[in-house]
This record gives sequence, C-alpha cells and structure tokens, in this order.
Amino acid sequence: MNQRYFVVIRYLVDDIDVGLVAGRCISILHGVLCSKANKYRGIGVAFPQWSSDNLGNEIAFVSSDKSALQFLINQPYFEMMVSDNVFAISCVCIVPNDLPEVRFKRNQNIAKCFTGEKRRRLERAKRRAKERGEIFEPINDYQNREVGIFHRVFMTSKQSGQRYILHIQKELSLSVSDTFTSYGFATNKEYQGSVPDLSSQDPFL
Repeated sequence: MNQRYFVVIRYLVDDIDVGLVAGRCISILHGVLCSKANKYRGIGVAFPQWSSDNLGNEIAFVSSDKSALQFLINQPYFEMMVSDNVFAISCVCIVPNDLPEVRFKRNQNIAKCFTGEKRRRLERAKRRAKERGEIFEPINDYQNREVGIFHRVFMTSKQSGQRYILHIQKELSLSVSDTFTSYGFATNKEYQGSVPDLSSQDPFL
C-alpha cells in the first residue's frame, strides 16, 4: 500500500460527550465522502485513546491521500471548534511503518440485540407476512448472542433529522486495506478497511 497519513483531533473539554462529538466529526467526513464536488475516498476513522470504558478523547482520520485529510480538517465545523478552544487539531503526519494494524468496525448486528430494535424488526416481519398472506411465526435468533466490547457513536441524519446510532468495535487486523464505508469504518463482511494503531502516537508534542 502507498504511504499513509493521519491527523488527530483532540477534544479539549473534559466533560464532553465523546460519542456525540465523534458523531459530529464523522458526519463531516460522511459529507465530504458523499459529495459529488470532490473525488476523495479511502479515509478511515481511528480512536487513538479507545479503552474498554469509552471511545477516548481523540478521533483520527487516516488516508493515503494527504490532500484529502487537509481538505477534511479545513471544513468550517472543525475550524469553528478550534477557534472556540473545543478541539486541537494536529498537523497531517506520516504513519510510521512499525505500528500494529487495527480495524474499527461498525457492527450492525449489535442493534438487533436490543429491545427497541427487536420490536421494530418483529413489527416489520409481521407486516410483510400479512402482505404475503402468511402466518407470522417469529424466531428469536438473537437471544443468546454474545457481544464483545463496543461503543456508541450518536448520529443525526442531515436529510431527515432522524437520530441513529453506530455501534463500533475494535479488532486486530492482519492485513492493510483502505476499503471503508462512507462513515470511515469497516463492516462485518463487505468493507475490511484497517488503520494503524495510533495509541502510541502523540502528534501534538
């Protein structure tokens, strides 16, 4: 793979909701990647200070396209947050070659384990069975599913204003890939994008 670069955003407010502010940052990334006005692709999201407790007070973006990262952090939202002393943003740095590789994965199966999502899925299945003229026989296939450590990223749809949650997990990766979703994450199957483990890096020194 080509030389990769990263940029880190550090939250300077102690009691900030890291799930909410990460969602705002990812929304900006999503807008950039989905815009027809540019051709930027292959930007991955990392959480350098990820722990079992939370996402940590930093979010990072990784790409082999240095100009894409520079364009991203020059977005008005990031400039405003720096001006208000809420964010500190590092320079765009070269990824060292000796870092372990990890994957931050959006696991949509996790939502299926929660009561509200189960109810919505059952109602949808019941409606479809009725439309087909079939007898509705629900199957509870998520009751005993084991879920590893995950954290929530809170999102709001720009078009509908509807709120939704991204359930994110971290795992080791044995390969390097830049196939990410438009949110900058890997998924269970289709997208296997990976990023360097930046937990040992402090680009603000």
